[in-house]
Amino acid sequence: MEFVTTISCIQDLLSRTTAQYFAEERGRWIFRGHSKTSFQIIPSVGRNLVPQSLKTRERYEQRLLEMFRREARSHFDRNSMPADDWEWLSVAQHHGLPTRLLDWTHNPLAALFFAVSKHPKCDGQFFALRAVLKESDTLPKTPFEIDKPVKFYPNHVTPRIRAQEGVFVVCAKIGDPLDADLPKEWTLERCLIPALQKEQLRYDLFRLGIHASSLYPDIDGLAARVSWQASVMPPRKPQSVREESGTDELSCRW
Repeated sequence: MEFVTTISCIQDLLSRTTAQYFAEERGRWIFRGHSKTSFQIIPSVGRNLVPQSLKTRERYEQRLLEMFRREARSHFDRNSMPADDWEWLSVAQHHGLPTRLLDWTHNPLAALFFAVSKHPKCDGQFFALRAVLKESDTLPKTPFEIDKPVKFYPNHVTPRIRAQEGVFVVCAKIGDPLDADLPKEWTLERCLIPALQKEQLRYDLFRLGIHASSLYPDIDGLAARVSWQASVMPPRKPQSVREESGTDELSCRW
C-alpha cells in the first residue's frame, strides 16, 4: 500500500485530519500507528507461531481463550463477569493475550504517539481507516464466525480503552494483513512518519498532553512517562531567546 502523504510535524497531521477525517461524523474514521513501516496490520494471534499439535491458527486462538477464560473467572465478580466471547476477547486483548482484535482509536494524536514512541531510527506509519458502522449491522453470536472484518465497541470498557478512545477491528482472516481482506465499503490510508522527525513529534505530543501516562492511566504508564520525561529536552530551539541573568529557573522537565 502506497503512502498518501508524509507527516513531519503536528501541523501536517492536523491539516489532513481537518480537511478529510474530521469533515465527517466522529467514528467514521479511526486511526492506528506503527513504529516501523515493515509492520503489517495483522492481529497478534496472527503473528505468533502455532504449536504443531494445534495445527491451525484458529484452533490455537480458541485454545488460548479457553485457558484464559477458565483461569480468569476468579478475578471477576458476578456483576463484572464478561458475558460472551466478544467481551472475553476484549478483556483478553487488554491484558496481552494474542487475539484477532486490532486496537484502533478515535484520536489521531493517540495513534501518532504509537507511531513515534518506539524504534527512533526507523520510519513509522500512521493509518486512517474509514469504516462506517451502520444501524443494520449486527454482530454474530461469536467472533469466530465472522467472514469479514468488523468494527467492534466493547461493553467491557477498561480505563485504558477509555483514555485511548479505543475501538476494535475484529479480523476474519487472522493470518492475513487487514488491507488484504478489507471490506469493499471500507477505505484505508497510510501516511509516512520519517524517523528523523520522531523525536520532535513525540516531544510536541507530550506538550499537548499525549504521552504514556495519559494513554495508560495507571502506575506503569506514569513510570514510563516520568522515565522518558527526565531524559529529554526540547529538540528545537525557540525562534527568539530572552536571556535573564541572575535568575534561577526550575526546568519544566520536573
